Formats: sequence, structure tokens, C-alpha cells
Amino acid sequence: MFMLGKKAKIDTTLCVNFCDYYKPGTNEELECQGFVVVHRLLKKGKRLSQARPGIASVPDARTREGLRSRVCSACSFREDDCDFMLSGGTAKPCGGFALLSHLLGSGDLKLEEIE
Repeated sequence: MFMLGKKAKIDTTLCVNFCDYYKPGTNEELECQGFVVVHRLLKKGKRLSQARPGIASVPDARTREGLRSRVCSACSFREDDCDFMLSGGTAKPCGGFALLSHLLGSGDLKLEEIE
């Protein structure tokens, strides 16, 4: 799992708005790969809303599978701690995956922009 240095301040807006697994006050130094991807895009200047939509947009199955292969395959939670992957995609995904999925479904982001 990706961990920030002790002095870094983490923007947890994404976690608060999208992650059912996030528990404020617990180990906020741990980050899912979706969180890392979103913050990498923001650092590059991509304008992405982290506001929770009333109804989340959903990308088509091909795009969703592409997102899974680009984000989940690189996530250190994947092997042992990711309910989404351990359940074959039936459990809720992490907040980063949920936000990226919404942004892809709404057209605010393209799969090619996700490294």
C-alpha cells in the first residue's frame, strides 16, 4: 500500500465523498491505488470534481474492465484486503475506483488519461 511521509497532509475529500471503507481518524497514511491515480491527475492539472453526485454515472463494461486493469492491478490492497477484488467485483469498490468510474461514465475523463 502507498504511504505518505509523516509530514504530508492528505486531502481526504475523495475518501469522505466516495469510500465506504474510509474511517476518519484511523490510519490516514494508507491510500488505495484509485486515490493515488486521482491525486496524480490533479497534480498534472486535470480538473476533476471530487463532489459526490446525486446519481453516479457508470461507464460501459469495456471501460470499467479497462479501469480495473489499470488501477486494481497496481493496488497493494488487491491481494488480501480489497473486498471488491476478493468478491469478483460484487462488493463496493474503493473510493478512488468509484470516483474514476463516475468520471469515466460522465465523460469527464478518458481511460487513456489513467496511467
